[in-house]
Amino acid sequence: MSAILYWSCTWSLLLAGIAADILDCDFFDTVDLTHSFKFENGSYRYEDVIIPARLTGAYDYRILYGGSREKVPNHIRGCICKLKPYEELTYNYALNITLRTGKMASKHIMNEMIIQQDLPMPCQIHYHLDAELYTEDMWTLFENGTLLRHYDNAFLSKQDYCFQPRKSESGESYSVVPYNCVIQPSMTMAYVKLASVVFMAMTIGTYLWLPLFHTIHGQCCTLYFLSLMVTFLLNVASTFGVFMDDLMCLVNGYAGYYAAMATFLWLSVISFDVWRRFGLHPHREFCRSIGNTFLYYNLIVWSSAGILTLVILVVDQLFPYSSDCVSNFVPAVGVTSCWILTDGWSGMVYIYGPICIFILFNVTMFYLTIRNIHVEKKLRPKVSRNYEDKAKSRNLASFGLYVYLFVIMGGCWILDIMAFICETQKIFKQFTNANDLINCSQGIIIFLLTICKKEVLKTIRDRIQPIRTSGIEFETCTMTQDCHLMQQIN
Repeated sequence: MSAILYWSCTWSLLLAGIAADILDCDFFDTVDLTHSFKFENGSYRYEDVIIPARLTGAYDYRILYGGSREKVPNHIRGCICKLKPYEELTYNYALNITLRTGKMASKHIMNEMIIQQDLPMPCQIHYHLDAELYTEDMWTLFENGTLLRHYDNAFLSKQDYCFQPRKSESGESYSVVPYNCVIQPSMTMAYVKLASVVFMAMTIGTYLWLPLFHTIHGQCCTLYFLSLMVTFLLNVASTFGVFMDDLMCLVNGYAGYYAAMATFLWLSVISFDVWRRFGLHPHREFCRSIGNTFLYYNLIVWSSAGILTLVILVVDQLFPYSSDCVSNFVPAVGVTSCWILTDGWSGMVYIYGPICIFILFNVTMFYLTIRNIHVEKKLRPKVSRNYEDKAKSRNLASFGLYVYLFVIMGGCWILDIMAFICETQKIFKQFTNANDLINCSQGIIIFLLTICKKEVLKTIRDRIQPIRTSGIEFETCTMTQDCHLMQQIN
């Protein structure tokens, strides 16, 4: 009989529920008696159980998952759960139940429970809690029918789960495990990230279009935006289940990690480049030494991101994810999702650990740059040549953009680490939700900070509708040209 189970079946327990058509009997404690044999005295036989007439009633509805009612043809139901005895039995097919007193009793599922085949299926996608293999899948079944899922401390009512026999890993025996609905992630943040991708694409297009950003600083910012956009795009693809194939799921996970590490590295490179400009070489001579600088930046970022990605790939291959303690430090890409596992210590080691290092580096560069600007401002003569003032003004504008990026993006990283700690400790849920919103809105924030500025909007307007000017001086410093002063005279 244990083999005749369906997903619509629910193992129900002895419990006293909400009064329905049968006095003091929960709907989910009943079974449909339409096809059961009826005796002359009004009782019914359901499998091997005789249900007396006092425990039967007429129903013209059924309760769906979530508590709503649906009209159905009138039929007879029986309160089967009031008839199973609670005697101490010793069988192999036992299920531990925590009684109201707090003590645990072992009950035989075939002698003390009944199969209900007509109850509604709560959801289409299920997964089982296998406490034998995975410590995070521990669960507790209470006498009133409530199931406690340990990993998120969720209490599931009878309509939220069902028990079903499952073959052990060895294939030599069966064990009864609870099946519950897959927790579907909210799509709200995925749509916010998708909007961020659109805004980042507009930001990148603007940076490539305007000569104003054709500097090393602008090029580094462009690649930073591009890496962040790819990270978001792959994460959204993972959330929407675009890559259902196992191989493509792994590719998405490792590529996403590579793009994420490249994002952090590019912001660190921007910090270093600004420090070189204001701290190491505060004068115009700096511009003459940048011939291969951008090439070196690319080699450092992409190779470093590749090394970090190779590390998690090797760890995944050498230490496959399992239920032991070692697996807490395994990246487990593609195990629970098409992304790196961030629920345990692996998230701290492979995601938030590098972020902490990058934050420390960026804060150091930021401090050194601020200090040098402050010192130079004191020592700099009040009277200087015009082109030096213009060069300084342009550099300070770039520094202002860097400050925005550092504060906003660095702040997002710090908030992300704090939210990770709060999530692991199951505290400050409102804070983690707010952090998710800020983190997913980075593309929109970047667009507002970099493009929606008076200077940039004016440059865009002049680019679309060029105006004739005279006596314009400007200084350009690109990755392939030396800094030089040009003057256009009508």
